[in-house]
Amino acid sequence: MISRQPTPSLLPIKAAIWLYFVLLLIEGVLRKWLFPEYSDVLFIVRDPVVLIIYVLALQARVFPFRLAMIALGLITFFSALFAIFNDTPPVVTLFGLRTNYLHIPLVFIIMQTLDRNDVIRFGRVMLVVAVPIFGLMVAQFQAAPDSWLNAGAGGSVNGQIRGALGKIRPPGPFSFIDGIVCYFSLATAFVYYGWSKPGVFGRGLLLLATLVTALAVPISISRSLLMGVLIVIGFGLATSLRSVKTALRISIPLALAAVCLLFVSKTVYLKAFTTRWDESISSGKGTFYNNVFERILGNYTEPVTRIGEAPLLGHGVGAGTLAGARLMTGKASFLLAESELSRIILELGPILGAAFIAWRIWLALSLVFGGWSFFGRTRDALSWLIAGATLLNVSTGQWGSSTQLGFSVFGAGLALAARNVPLEEEIPELANEEAETVTA
Repeated sequence: MISRQPTPSLLPIKAAIWLYFVLLLIEGVLRKWLFPEYSDVLFIVRDPVVLIIYVLALQARVFPFRLAMIALGLITFFSALFAIFNDTPPVVTLFGLRTNYLHIPLVFIIMQTLDRNDVIRFGRVMLVVAVPIFGLMVAQFQAAPDSWLNAGAGGSVNGQIRGALGKIRPPGPFSFIDGIVCYFSLATAFVYYGWSKPGVFGRGLLLLATLVTALAVPISISRSLLMGVLIVIGFGLATSLRSVKTALRISIPLALAAVCLLFVSKTVYLKAFTTRWDESISSGKGTFYNNVFERILGNYTEPVTRIGEAPLLGHGVGAGTLAGARLMTGKASFLLAESELSRIILELGPILGAAFIAWRIWLALSLVFGGWSFFGRTRDALSWLIAGATLLNVSTGQWGSSTQLGFSVFGAGLALAARNVPLEEEIPELANEEAETVTA
């Protein structure tokens, strides 16, 4: 797909998308440290921005009216209808509709508004910001669990998830560790792209970003971050196999990452990470294969095993989210299931739940196959790499978490927008396609 030159009507939308991105990065700062008393309100701080973007998109005639959105609209309607039949509290229903559906159109607005140069600008900012985020993670790792640095949303003391050796899983500026998982998975895509395509980012920035991204994995004490980084690297290696020159370029950051991990191998940072793995294995969760591959596959297979537990109309949209549980019981807990796809099945029922799961998996697969097809035609791997970073978030990410929802939508939009090549750039195949289209 080819984007047109920016028009004045798109500039406000681009500015609002940047605001969405900034709020995604600082939401935890606001909720933990600056305005903890307003944590519940700040949980949905990006929602007004989303609504403003939709109004601007309608005015600019770039709001996505397409078959996928019509299908999503029907799923939304029946979700609300089923919740009424279930006597789900209206506030829980509204929150559930917001969680599942409100932000999704933004994916396609990003696609229709931004081009690859815009995506690279976001990537450059992410690589720069990765450095202070990593510094904050180190400080949080070193601090006591009850330190103000490790406050949870709302300023709660001891509010972060414990890792190992008495250390918490440092969330950086985000409310919880899932923000770090999403952030550095996406940053890995830009790091890999920068090394495979010289000149996109400065060499100094790439070296620094590679260093902090590699070290963020053990310091995070998060198996999910390790999985996210490995998936992106796997996607990247698939492209490098088609070019010896690219493979040689990529050997530099891979060697640098290996040296970094070797350097910290005797430190408490890596010891905490390996201890977490050992504890997982000793608790009966098995080997590396069980901890990584079966964990991913289980997210897809669990809803199949639990589909018989779901009433035909489900328990009501929103009832399975932490916020929904808190609204109904006063306690934040998983009332239905911790797994995202199981939550959807139990909330919406077997038929409607399966339809929404299919919709999410369709979107994830369209990012992957579309990104690979674009790479095959242009040898530009940016869309493909971002798809790798976003794949699990889109298909099985817990959208009840505001951070995971934000990165799912933002990452999916960037993956699609990365296929929009500015007209001033010379890519012969695409230029010819555009010329033929305009002539027709």
